[in-house]
Amino acid sequence: MPDPRILKILLVEDDLEDADLLEEAFVEIEENRQWCNWRGTAIVQVGQLADAIDCLRRERFDIVLLNLSLPDSPTLLDSFLEVHAIAHSVNAQGVPIVVLADEADENLANRLLREGAQDVLVKPELECALLARSIRYAVERQRRAGPQLRAHAKTAILAD
Repeated sequence: MPDPRILKILLVEDDLEDADLLEEAFVEIEENRQWCNWRGTAIVQVGQLADAIDCLRRERFDIVLLNLSLPDSPTLLDSFLEVHAIAHSVNAQGVPIVVLADEADENLANRLLREGAQDVLVKPELECALLARSIRYAVERQRRAGPQLRAHAKTAILAD
């Protein structure tokens, strides 16, 4: 059984330098006790869309941090939609997804939020406090939405 005090993160990032910076940010967040609900993190980092989907099918994660610019990614939006579909098919409550954008694009960000992303963060503007808050809020929003998602799923099953 997973330790509820450890935040399990699937980091989908193909740029090793960015992945290293994010992992350093997680260490700083832990040192400054900015997680609130968790003592630490367990991070699984992958660099391809296919690997992310495979991980989501095999393991349970509390959150996905998703860079959309992946080498095996068809389009930015399609990458998100694929991961979102898998994240919600393997876990009745769903797994929140925070998108890590390489650059600001308000149109894409708005579309991602409408499609179910919990947040869209621009990597060059990322700070530890913002990252920690975004992750905490995303996990909490998904946790609160869980009972509604399960009720909707039961209704859909009964209607069939």
